[in-house]
Amino acid sequence: MRYPDFWQRRGLRSWLLWPLSLVTCLVARRRRSAAARGVARQKDGCPVVVIGNITVGGTGKTPVLIALARALAEHGRRVGVISRGYGAKIGIEPRDVSEAAGPDAVGDEPWLIHHTLNVPVFVHPDRLRAAEQLRARHPEVDVILSDDGLQHHALPREVEIVVIDGVRRLGNRLCLPAGPLRESAKTLDDVDFVIVNGEQFSDDQWAVHFELTMVRDLFDQSTLGMDDFMLSFGTQPVVALAGIGHPEKFFTALRERGLGLETYALEDHQPVPPALIQYLRRVDSPIVMTEKDAVKWQQSRPSCHDRPGQVFAVIGQIRLPDEMVRAILDKLPHQPESSA
Repeated sequence: MRYPDFWQRRGLRSWLLWPLSLVTCLVARRRRSAAARGVARQKDGCPVVVIGNITVGGTGKTPVLIALARALAEHGRRVGVISRGYGAKIGIEPRDVSEAAGPDAVGDEPWLIHHTLNVPVFVHPDRLRAAEQLRARHPEVDVILSDDGLQHHALPREVEIVVIDGVRRLGNRLCLPAGPLRESAKTLDDVDFVIVNGEQFSDDQWAVHFELTMVRDLFDQSTLGMDDFMLSFGTQPVVALAGIGHPEKFFTALRERGLGLETYALEDHQPVPPALIQYLRRVDSPIVMTEKDAVKWQQSRPSCHDRPGQVFAVIGQIRLPDEMVRAILDKLPHQPESSA
């Protein structure tokens, strides 16, 4: 879904759509109120942590989930992940990402999460079924992270985390279609943690920052630190692709490192169009893209991807505050002793 400019500020278009916005907010609020959060854990005692958002568009949920999974593992927790599998070709039963032939079968983000963390990842539109299948196949898992699913109230959860983009924030603070909110901003008072990917705008939020750390050559999978990449390519134009919820944020991070960019913003989850691939075959500039876009790129392997030092995935990471990780652990039952 595109993020129109009028979602960032209130004007004529947003006010014309405001009555429909009220309906969206009311329905979402009633669903949340009706959800029995008192029964907050799975029947077998395995807690679920939901990492979601209340806005349309990219907020950085996946990097936060990856960072949290790593932090929990450092404290001895055995993590599994569930996801809807956006755009995936999923049948009746939940699908184990480790058994999938490629990202088309399970979705770009679940594929990336599994291959980054090497933990069990199951996908299905019904996240409760995905969680049950994950536990049945992997009884060693003692905490499940749900990639999105904040509005999927059928899924019991122990902890709710909302991730907000630090640039767009809550936009004009109106619900769809007048604004970007899936549900009222009052939801932030109900959840356990609010993470801002950027600068926080309230004292009860946690600020995190996505830092570009290295690049991976998609031809031979070799890696290069970001500083070394700048020494090699920083003086020449670079073509940057991003098919994520907020591509301009990726481009801004690259520009802040000093790169001169020719940018191509794609729709979230959109493959690289054939016409753009035809153009990229003729350019001599290095091509960089997000890790999520690299998943689709490597599956198609266009003919312009035929030598090293040409096409790169930019790798970044988020580190969660230690105090926040400890607070999350305190909310989880059956916490094993730290392995540290």
